[in-house]
Amino acid sequence: MNHMHKGPVAQDPRRRFGTGAIRPARRKVTIDELIAIGNRYHKEGELRDAETIFRKVLEVIPNHPVALQFLGVIAHQTENFDAAISLINRAIESAPDYHQAYNNLGNAYEAKGEMEKALEVYQKALDLDPDYFDANFNMGIAQRHLRQFEDAAESFQRCIEFDPRCADAHYELGFARQRLGDRVKAQISYQVALNLDPDHADARVALGEIFTTVGRVEEAIEEYNVGLETQPDHLKLLAEKGVAQRKIGLLEESLATIEKAQELNPEAISTMLALGSAYQTIGDITKATESYMKAVEMMPHSEAPHKCLLFVLLNVPGLSAQELFDIHRQVRGPFDKPEFTAKSFPERNRDPDRRLRIGYVSSDFRTHVVAMNILPVMVHHDHEAFEVFLYGQVEYPDQITDEFKKISEHYRSTMQKSNDEVAAMIEEDEIDIVIYLAGRFDENRPIVATYRPAPIQVSYHDCATSGLEAMDYYLTDEILHPRDTPEKFTEALYRLPVYYQYPVQEGLPEIKPAPVIENGYVTFGCLNKPEKLNDQVIALWSRVLDAVPNSRLYLKYFNHYSQESMRKRWENKFADHGIGADRLIFNSGMDDRASHLELYSAMDIALDPFPFNGATTTFEAMTMGMPVITLLGSNFVDRVAASIATHAGFPEFIAKTKDDYVALAVEMASDPVKLNALRQGMRDALHQSDICDSEPYARSVEAAFRDMWRTWIETGGYKEI
Repeated sequence: MNHMHKGPVAQDPRRRFGTGAIRPARRKVTIDELIAIGNRYHKEGELRDAETIFRKVLEVIPNHPVALQFLGVIAHQTENFDAAISLINRAIESAPDYHQAYNNLGNAYEAKGEMEKALEVYQKALDLDPDYFDANFNMGIAQRHLRQFEDAAESFQRCIEFDPRCADAHYELGFARQRLGDRVKAQISYQVALNLDPDHADARVALGEIFTTVGRVEEAIEEYNVGLETQPDHLKLLAEKGVAQRKIGLLEESLATIEKAQELNPEAISTMLALGSAYQTIGDITKATESYMKAVEMMPHSEAPHKCLLFVLLNVPGLSAQELFDIHRQVRGPFDKPEFTAKSFPERNRDPDRRLRIGYVSSDFRTHVVAMNILPVMVHHDHEAFEVFLYGQVEYPDQITDEFKKISEHYRSTMQKSNDEVAAMIEEDEIDIVIYLAGRFDENRPIVATYRPAPIQVSYHDCATSGLEAMDYYLTDEILHPRDTPEKFTEALYRLPVYYQYPVQEGLPEIKPAPVIENGYVTFGCLNKPEKLNDQVIALWSRVLDAVPNSRLYLKYFNHYSQESMRKRWENKFADHGIGADRLIFNSGMDDRASHLELYSAMDIALDPFPFNGATTTFEAMTMGMPVITLLGSNFVDRVAASIATHAGFPEFIAKTKDDYVALAVEMASDPVKLNALRQGMRDALHQSDICDSEPYARSVEAAFRDMWRTWIETGGYKEI
């Protein structure tokens, strides 16, 4: 959630302008009358007329402080910030105790982006009048912009003491509290703001977002609906309602809601991103890509649109390796900072065998699939050889966050810190090797790498190149990237013996007999995101269903298929290839982990999509005894399942061509007894394989880090392994 002000701060209803006039000694009655007329024009929004009046005052009294400060406010409101600063400074020179002028000077500095100067002059206003509400409020706004949320909370608390019925102050206090991680108190503040002002859309949006975050999605939608009753065209209310609708499976309604918001303001970046996400969720990758590309064009230096675009592109079939690389460079190139590239860290101890300081940067030190992948390394790190620092972009820590903190020497929160501030933290900690996890996903921070905070920088658990010149290595393996891989990188590839690693889990559901034994027909299945099921996938799966008589295809992804209209959408796609709706089984609903794994008991054979394979989904299917048929591609994303299957000891699950894919499905389906035997023994084989052997895996990762370090010492550069 971000409530940064748009446009001139003067246009924000929460911006407090001090317009109280100093009562100068009456030199001429006409001057006071002119000031009153100008003030009236200003209040009515007639800025040009107001300016004319105040300039007439200056013709008589060139340094009249009230006229000067009003002209400064008008200059601010017309986005002439330098003129505003000059005029208001003249007012202060004429009347050094003019606290309203200091407040307005702070507003002008803030609008210009000079937040530190704004804080200084707000403080001067408060030195003159500590109870000055407007300066306290504006101080809080500036502190919020500077991510000084504790100070901001104090400022808004003072405002509430002065005026307990100020809804804006309660909202801003809630915002500060939420950014400090106190969701409960934030919710209280938002509710108080709404009690005072039921039309406070920002507070209603913020309250709804909290409800959505904690799983109270229906309540969030109710909040948005209440707001939309009186503000039916409010962009943020519409966009967030659309997001909430999507979370409970109202996919068509979600798309319609967000489309309405986008039509109201085609230039709003937030709604353009929400629109792309809505298209992506229903599997319309073409429209999703178009939306994200428009967002990138609208804000070429904003990280969010780039992440969305680089993620969705992984689902696009037929993109060549060169095309994929070129797009990554096109959207990430503007973030490169050549001025930092030459940093050589001359003071760094270059002992090749010393204890190394390594830092992991991630938003996934919490309940998340990346955490599941990286925990085996963390648990087995050799802390005599490596001092481990974690830089966590984790807004709401959980028990997994606590586990990460316990198994590392240092945990630093990067919340509310800019990229350059995070880079400064890493550099101050004298990190030797910094590892950026899952760069294009969630709230991860790969752009920090452009500041070169460490001698060696590594991309780990991302699905393609970072596209950044400052990223030195990309961890992979021989299956994901054989020596003749066509995939292109800004990084040097470093191939581990095994790439994916999963912990052996306790309390797994019992593996039941293959359902074909009782049903008499084979059930294929896929629990991957529907956005991965492109037309080529559907065409191939239709061939499989056609080749295996009476077989079924079981599909589920959370509550995606809960609506009849959405099920019909997918039925029509298969019908285009001659597959009737009676061959498709849809399931929906939100499951806990145990219930989710139990779903595999209804399936015999998993079908892997392409070009974006399942990773965790593949491992989970195999954990429940299901073979996963996967088509070997040429890039990371369409070789993921092949890497997992190979290192798990089941290379026979890999098809090299689409014909092989169909033939493999027919072969597996033709022998239910063999299929069931495979099912019963697969979990034990998986748990005894390299893919679940955490300690040797951790040693291999550490060996890679040590090798990178020695290469840097010897050459000052990087090499492919």
